[in-house]
Amino acid sequence: MRLRITSIVTCIFIFTLISFSFPANAAIRIIFPDEDVWVSSDTVDIIGVLEGEDDTFVKVRVKKGKLLGSDKSPIIKGAFSAAVKLKKGKNRIIINSGKSKAERKIFFAASKKEIPEGLKPYYIHPAVEKSSCDTCHQITGKSPSYKKIIPTTANCTTGKCHTNIGNDKFIHGPIGAKICVFCHNPHGSSIPKTVSRSGKDLCLSCHEEEKRIYREKVIMPPVNEGNCVACHNPHQSSQKFQLVGNSLEDLCFSCHDKQMKNKTTLHGPVKQGECIACHLPHSAPYKGLLTEKKEQFCLTCHKKRLEEFTRKHSHKPIKEDCNSCHTAHGSNVGFQLKESEPKLCYSCHQKTHPELIKEIKKAKVQHRSVVEGKCSSCHTVHSTDFEKQLKAPLKDICFACHKELQEQVVSSKYMHGAVKESNCNACHKSHGAAYADLLKKYFPTEFYTAYSPEKYAMCFECHNPDICKDEMTHDLTNFRNGSVNLHFLHVNRKKGRSCKACHEVHAGDQAKHVRSEVPFGMWSYPIQFTSKKNGGTCVVGCHKPSSYNRVKMVK
Repeated sequence: MRLRITSIVTCIFIFTLISFSFPANAAIRIIFPDEDVWVSSDTVDIIGVLEGEDDTFVKVRVKKGKLLGSDKSPIIKGAFSAAVKLKKGKNRIIINSGKSKAERKIFFAASKKEIPEGLKPYYIHPAVEKSSCDTCHQITGKSPSYKKIIPTTANCTTGKCHTNIGNDKFIHGPIGAKICVFCHNPHGSSIPKTVSRSGKDLCLSCHEEEKRIYREKVIMPPVNEGNCVACHNPHQSSQKFQLVGNSLEDLCFSCHDKQMKNKTTLHGPVKQGECIACHLPHSAPYKGLLTEKKEQFCLTCHKKRLEEFTRKHSHKPIKEDCNSCHTAHGSNVGFQLKESEPKLCYSCHQKTHPELIKEIKKAKVQHRSVVEGKCSSCHTVHSTDFEKQLKAPLKDICFACHKELQEQVVSSKYMHGAVKESNCNACHKSHGAAYADLLKKYFPTEFYTAYSPEKYAMCFECHNPDICKDEMTHDLTNFRNGSVNLHFLHVNRKKGRSCKACHEVHAGDQAKHVRSEVPFGMWSYPIQFTSKKNGGTCVVGCHKPSSYNRVKMVK
C-alpha cells in the first residue's frame, strides 16, 4: 500500500524538536523527515518551521520527484508542509523563503537491495484526515510554541484502521486514553512502527520507576537489550501486565525449553505455571533472577525445614545450594532429585570419600541397604543431631532392621561395651566388609577351629591378645583354675572352640556375657554359669558341671 502522511496530522514530540540540530543562522528548519533517509512509500510530507522572517509562504522545488499541489506552501503559525510524490532513487526537495534555504535528500526504494550504504530507513504513517497544527501543538495564546504538546485523543482505533486494538482485557494506559502520540510520532520516525523513541527509552519515558531494574547485578536479556515488547504487548493483552501469549507459562516457554515440564516430578510453581514464584521477571541481585540468595531461597517457601536446619550437623550441600541434589524445575526421580540413590550420593562422595566408595564396590560382604541403594535408610539428607548425618543413634538405626537383636539387647541384663555405647561400628563396618557379618576384622564362622591369634583379630582389637597364649598363667586371664589357663584349654587347641561358643557378642543375662545356650548343629545346649568371688561354676550340656577357683585350684 502506498503510504502518505499528513503534514499536520497530530502532535509532534518535544524530543524531536530539541534533538534536531541546524545551523545557527538558518531561518528555515525542516523537521520531518530526517536527513539522508530512505523510504518505501512514494509519497511523503515535508514539514518544517520558518523562524525570523515574516513571509506568508515558502517556495518548494522538487528534483526528480514532483510536488503535489502548489509550489507555494502557506506559513500557518510559523509552520509549513508540502506533499511530494517521489521517484525511485534520490529525490531532492528545496525550500526557499527570501534569502533562507533548506533542503532534504530522500531516497525512494521498493526493495532494500536498491538502497545505497549510509542511509537509514524512515517509516511513514499511512495518510489520515488533515487537521490543523493546533490540534496537537500549543500555538495559540501569548507564547505559542511547537514544543508545547497537547495530549490529544486520536481516532486511530475507530473507522477502518486499527479496529482490533483496545478491545482486550488489559489495555495499555495511552490506548485506553486514546492518546497514541504518547508512543508514536504521527509525522514519521526512523524507528519501526513510527515510535518516537527506541527500545527502553520509550517505555522509561513514562515508567521512570523501572529504571531501578538496570541497577541490579543480573538482568533478563530482553530487558538488558531494551526489548520490552519481547514480553509485553505495547497495546493490549488477555494477560495482566499486557504479557504476550495466553499465559505466563506460555510467555516463558517462548524462550525457555518447555521440555522441563515433561518430567514425572515437577516443582509446584512449575506445575502451576507460576515461574515468577521463584524468578523476578526483569532483574535481580541474584543469579538466575532468583528472588533471594540461593542458600536462603528455598526456605522462603519451605519454612517447615527451618527448624530442621538448626540441628548440629548439616549436609554440606544444603548450606551452599539445594540444587546440588535437587533440580529446580522437575525430575524423573522423586523429590526432584537429580539422580536416584545411590548414584546421586556417589556423585559427590566419590570425590570427598573415595576410599569409602572403593570399599563399597570391592566389599565381599555387602550391607543390604547399600546394595539396594538406600543411603537414606540410615542417613538424613538435610541435617541431624547425630554424627555422620545419621538419622538417630547408631544402635537405634541398626535396630530399625535388626528387630530380633533389638529384642535380645533390650531384654538382657548385660550388654557388650560397644552395644552399651551405641557403637556398632566398633566391630562392624556399616557399608561393606571383607569378613562375615560385616566385621571389621576376621572372626571364624566355624564352631570348632584350630587356634591362631589372627583368627580372633576382631576380639583382640579390645581384649588382651595374649589371653590364650600360655597354658599356665597367673595374670593373662581371670578364667583360670589356680594357674591353669581355662581360655587356653578351650580355645588354643587343634579342635578349639571359638569365642562365640561360650560368649554372647551383643548382650545376655549371665555375667561375663556367658551364653544361656550353645548352638551346636541341630542342637542347642543350655549353659548355666554362676559367678563367684574367686571363680565360678559352669553347668553345660557339653560336659559335666565344672568349677574353677583362681586362688585355690579345684580338683
